[in-house]
Amino acid sequence: MQAPVGDRVRRVRRAQDLTQEELAGMAGLNVITISRLEKGTAKAVYADTVAVLARALQVSSDYLLGLSEQERCRC
Repeated sequence: MQAPVGDRVRRVRRAQDLTQEELAGMAGLNVITISRLEKGTAKAVYADTVAVLARALQVSSDYLLGLSEQERCRC
């Protein structure tokens, strides 16, 4: 079973020892967005949100979406 986006964001954020507030600042998002995403209460997850989170966390968007188990992009 693939982990939802929020679970992966939380896992990577914690592994990097970041708070939700720090990640929100790095990604240019509201901390409420990060919180809702991680809790699974976000109404929708937009592609641009996944992209900015992936850049901020330095992982691939495919990893956050559960399409790949490779955290780093092989570009």
